[in-house]
Amino acid sequence: MATGEVCPDANDAIGVREAWAAAWVIRFPNAREAKPSLKEQTMSYHFQDGGTELPEESLGDRATQVGSTKHFTGRLVIGDDAGRRLGVESHLETKAALLLSTRSDTLSLVEQVRFEWFDADGEIHDHYIDLVVARADGVKIGYAVRPWARVSARYLEELSRIKEQSIAAGALDDFRVFTESDVCPLELHNAKLFHSVRRPDVFADPVVRDVLQNMAGVFTVDAVVEATGLDGMAFRAVARLIRSGHLALVCPERITRKTRIFKALEISHG
Repeated sequence: MATGEVCPDANDAIGVREAWAAAWVIRFPNAREAKPSLKEQTMSYHFQDGGTELPEESLGDRATQVGSTKHFTGRLVIGDDAGRRLGVESHLETKAALLLSTRSDTLSLVEQVRFEWFDADGEIHDHYIDLVVARADGVKIGYAVRPWARVSARYLEELSRIKEQSIAAGALDDFRVFTESDVCPLELHNAKLFHSVRRPDVFADPVVRDVLQNMAGVFTVDAVVEATGLDGMAFRAVARLIRSGHLALVCPERITRKTRIFKALEISHG
């Protein structure tokens, strides 16, 4: 259906449904043979030509709840570019996912990973590991996310058995309990920032990289921003370089324009 063409009235011979079907075929000529998947379609993205790809499906072995009247549930999109969907079933899981996914040494993060284990009687059970991180150094760590008030001696005993068996099987290198005490407010604040600016900027990122070629020692985020003249675009580009480990903070703090940073890794030209 051409742009500006009026959609036929429901009483027309072709009918509304047929009109939309015809429009689909015009947009996707091979639609009758195989309609494009959600991944193959794009959504409009107001500041990027050609739209943006939809995120990949979750890699979890169990679908997380979409909604609940008793506890928090939700979905995140993690990773660079289009990213990947990740389901969470508690507010604490959301915090854990944000923290773990935005660390510079994290290669991948997958939720609800199934592992078969056996109890003292030899009975086989399925355990779904809340979060599994694959790090850049090759280490794979599983996390059982639970508030400390719900961590009982029996629960720890069960996890200890699962940990021993998962490491022996080569499924994990370590298995840890993640509670609210593992959430650092400063790190969480910065993780939310990293998550919000994860999409690269094809204009600002190269400019910031070029400016950093002429900077040495300790300097502020604001110094980089001012040198580029790109204001918020430059701030987000600097945040991406901090997240990737190319820039580092002098002191642990909430990242602002006053934050002092230095080059931790070599930064190539844009």
